[in-house]
Parts: sequence; C-alpha cells; structure tokens
Amino acid sequence: MNSRPLAVVVLGAALFTGCGEPEAMPDTPTGEGVVIPPVETQGGSATVTAAAYCDDVATWNAAWTALEDQVLVLVNERRAAGAVCGGVARPPAPPLTNNAQLRCAARKHSKDMGTHNFMSHTGSDGSSPWQRMNWAGYSYRNAAENVAAGYATALAVVNGWMASTGHCNNIMNPALLDIGVGYYNAPSSTYRHYWTQAFGRQ
Repeated sequence: MNSRPLAVVVLGAALFTGCGEPEAMPDTPTGEGVVIPPVETQGGSATVTAAAYCDDVATWNAAWTALEDQVLVLVNERRAAGAVCGGVARPPAPPLTNNAQLRCAARKHSKDMGTHNFMSHTGSDGSSPWQRMNWAGYSYRNAAENVAAGYATALAVVNGWMASTGHCNNIMNPALLDIGVGYYNAPSSTYRHYWTQAFGRQ
C-alpha cells in the first residue's frame, strides 16, 4: 500500500434515493484525495440505545476536539454562503447543530479506522453508519455520512469534501440539521488522520 499521504472520502448519497450512478474515480493528484462511489443513504431508524457504547470516546484528546469543532465552524460557514456542488448551485442552508450522539458515532468510526488501519463506511465489526448512529442513541428520520483520511487539518478535509459532488451535497443538504464530527490520529497507520461526519435529522 502506498505510504504517502492520501485521502479517501466516502459518503452517504442524496436522501430519499437508492444508490445512484457511481461517481467516476478521478486521477489522484499528488497530495489530494480520491473519491469512492457513494453508498445508499438511510431514511428512518429504530431507536437502539446502548449506554456503554460511547464510553471509550467520551473523554477525547483536546487537540482532536478542537479540530472537530473547527470542522463544524467551517461547514456552517459553507452552508451560510451557499455552494456549487458538481456544477449545481446549492442555496444557503441553516447551520448544523453539534449533536453529542452523532459525535459519538463519528468518533467511534474514526477511532475504528485508525486503530485497525482501514478506510470504509463499514466498521471492522461489520457495522453500517446507520447502526453506529442507533447504537449511540440517535434516532433519525434522515441520515448521511462523510468519511475521509489523510487530511491533517480541518480546512483541508472540508475543502476535500466540498470538492466532491456527493460529499458537498451532504454538507449543503438543508434536510440535515444535526452533525457529529470525529477525528482520530493514528501515527502508525497508513493515512494517520481519520475523519467522520455523521449527519442526521430527528
């Protein structure tokens, strides 16, 4: 596996749809990311609460928390300004609210990816984004997930997501009102920096 910094970004596609046409795999410029085809987005969930699920991510490295908070600020700035996603203008959207349960789900997945040195929506235990949200106690009407690796700063990862049509659409979707951001640093792993955005609406 290539050991140079490389970002991999995956996402939940537009809400209320099944799997669409996969995004083309672009050439990978040096130092930039590569986009993985989207996964199907989930609408609706049953509430499943596991109080102990979030215990190992409740206390977090202060620098990592600061990066997560920076992502939220940057994402809300983009939503307030409006954006162009894949050549289509997206109007301004209301700000996303930090949600502790979604943050738990996002942190759990970023930690899992960094600890087990992989990059996927599917957890090392076979879990889906929707299961992780439910296990964190978040019951949703709509939900989506963006994932990235290899970006060392909040600005870099947000720019990476905004440059990808599906990820940009998730960020700009006004039907999504809550967010949890998870960052995990795994120095001995391939990509070192692991990011998850869990979006939802209750």
